[in-house]
Amino acid sequence: MKISDIKNKITSTFGKLKEKLSYIYNNIKKYINDTKEEMANNEKEENRIYILVTASIFLFIYIMFSYHIDKNIFNIFPSIPLLEDKTTINIYIPSEGCKEILTEKREIYSKLKDESLIKRLFELVCAGSYFENTSENVPVDFLIKTIWIADEKNGEGKICVIDLSPIMLDKDIVVVKGSEQMFKDALEKTITSNMPEIKKVILLEKGVPFRKLWEM
Repeated sequence: MKISDIKNKITSTFGKLKEKLSYIYNNIKKYINDTKEEMANNEKEENRIYILVTASIFLFIYIMFSYHIDKNIFNIFPSIPLLEDKTTINIYIPSEGCKEILTEKREIYSKLKDESLIKRLFELVCAGSYFENTSENVPVDFLIKTIWIADEKNGEGKICVIDLSPIMLDKDIVVVKGSEQMFKDALEKTITSNMPEIKKVILLEKGVPFRKLWEM
């Protein structure tokens, strides 16, 4: 094929593409102008367009947030478990003032497995006691980013690694002395007692182990 033929073919292709883009641009421009004119002449249409634009912005924010936390955008409402699918378990939580670790019973969905079960146990330990004022024992809100379950190097059981989002503490928050370590102990005891195959629990903050979560 001659160079002139190749050049003509490229020129023709770009010409068609430019013509198509120009056609699309003119149609979009016409649609926008028609919409503006209709909004100016019709108050109901103006309100409808504002509602559509606002809804689109919120939908975009929701999709971006779902992508950020690795969640399906259609997973809006959790399934409601049947009463007969619930089971009673023991959880361990720090007492008021972090003097000891308490044992309390909770009802959970019996078919929770692996990461879902660990997440639920984590939430229950963070929530604290039903009978004592333990709200200051965990003075931060956590967002679990990832949960891993892996075999220990010695082959004896598994290890659970929970990666949390970065924690920002308010300067006015009252921290109970020893609360962080007792929380970690209670969490590990809760997970290992309800999932016997897990022998150890490690908490990460943004992928980094052994960081202080709230005690300085």
